Amino acid sequence: MPLFRRRPRTRAEIVAAADRARARGRIRKAVAGYREALRNDPEDPSLNVKLAPLLARLGQGAEGARCFRRAAERHLAAGFTDRAAAVCATATGVFPLEPAFRVELARLHALRGRRADAVGALVDGGRALARARRRPAAVSLLRRALELEPLHLEARLALAPALAAEGEREEARSLLRGLEGHARGRDLRRVRWAALRLAPTPAALWRWLSAAFAGDAPGRQPGGGRGRDRAR
Repeated sequence: MPLFRRRPRTRAEIVAAADRARARGRIRKAVAGYREALRNDPEDPSLNVKLAPLLARLGQGAEGARCFRRAAERHLAAGFTDRAAAVCATATGVFPLEPAFRVELARLHALRGRRADAVGALVDGGRALARARRRPAAVSLLRRALELEPLHLEARLALAPALAAEGEREEARSLLRGLEGHARGRDLRRVRWAALRLAPTPAALWRWLSAAFAGDAPGRQPGGGRGRDRAR
């Protein structure tokens, strides 16, 4: 029997060692440390948020996504809606093509009375999915954005080409026509350029040229505000 037995590491020491490993780029060691620290409290939100992106880097995305969800659910159970929203925002950076995190982030923003942020989360997600050619998911997010803000310029401009690519060209054109009476200046040029790309006819070209050479004029913007419509 040894005279001096090594004292087991405390949970704080395990987390500190995992933090150091993460800072040094030793991903697998950090993951092992966080998992060990989570044994006594698997729902710990701070550790799950640390662990999730490391798992994603190791190709264990499904488990990483579950870590983010556990952290958000723990914060919500404790009544910390703002913290849950911050977790979802972090998750969208790690999993930009996972629509569920965008939807949840938008829901939490709406609960906090931040409708513009809710719309922005959905539009950003829709654009990311459209760029990745995941159009049905993109259309779903952008439709949700328009449920919150029916005349939102950026949501309509993102949704129209996604719909057209899915064969819904008439609905796409209708979305753009609905902006004509509300957009001014640069925004009107953007709307008519989008319409021209959907239907490159002489009439559409003329309408875009007439807006392009009309110059900027102040006016009410779709979704509220002046100048370029912004989600935030």
